[in-house]
Amino acid sequence: MQSRYPIRAVAKITGLSLDTLRAWERRYQAVVPEHTHRGREYGSEQIERLLLLSRLSQEGHAIGRIAPLTDDALRELLAAIPAPTAPAAELIGPVIYAIEAFDAARASDELSRLAAVLAPRDLVYQVAVPLMKETGDRWHRGTLAISQEHLVSHLLRNLLGGMMRLFRPRSGAIKMVLATTAGETHEFAILAAAMLASLAGLEPVYLGPDLPAGEIADASRRTGARIVSIGATIPSETLSQELRTLAETMPEEAELWVGGAAATTTYPKETSRRVIHLKDLPAFENECRRIG
Repeated sequence: MQSRYPIRAVAKITGLSLDTLRAWERRYQAVVPEHTHRGREYGSEQIERLLLLSRLSQEGHAIGRIAPLTDDALRELLAAIPAPTAPAAELIGPVIYAIEAFDAARASDELSRLAAVLAPRDLVYQVAVPLMKETGDRWHRGTLAISQEHLVSHLLRNLLGGMMRLFRPRSGAIKMVLATTAGETHEFAILAAAMLASLAGLEPVYLGPDLPAGEIADASRRTGARIVSIGATIPSETLSQELRTLAETMPEEAELWVGGAAATTTYPKETSRRVIHLKDLPAFENECRRIG
């Protein structure tokens, strides 16, 4: 049975106000939600359509002109918008300024604008990855606080959620669990990987950072994941032990992928399981194509 979402949840997902949603429905029949005893309820296809309409309206398209178009026509309009030609530093500059001011709404708006005009893969490599790197560099220099780094993580998780809604995998798509093990709090790499996995037609099951190996293994078993992808940035004996435990307890038929700066130094050699080491995101994409 298809999931249904109330109007307040849809407003949160799409970034559209309740008044805008109601106006688009009443005046332009942009979507037609189901009316139940609980109020308006929306399916995932309707949410995807609202995301398309929202992005196009941000680019100056009048809602009255685009509301009658089919979803395919909306995607064609979106694809025809020229991508920004500025270097990554200029693209993410307004986002960084907003983060410095703890202005989450403005930072989110800037990311939504870039998502509207960039191809999804370009959004990952030209915006998400440079934003992660710049945030990490500034945190190490002491010019960004941990709370601001967490804010960037929150914004990128929202961005990932939007991409997953727009590029839903086919029924029966291969599932990939993404996480970091206990003690590893840096999640930027697995966020980027989850975005790229979604674009490759896989179904990411994003668990986030700092999870015990047993919890990751249990999640991979419960979801039927074919791949467990782990980010490893800080070498330690704890990380080595966690990876060994994961390799021994996760489902036998699943593959274990490990990427990040610490992947080679903490490679779980004392296991019979084949472990795939990923040196960078393009290598991750190559493995996604292989298994997909």
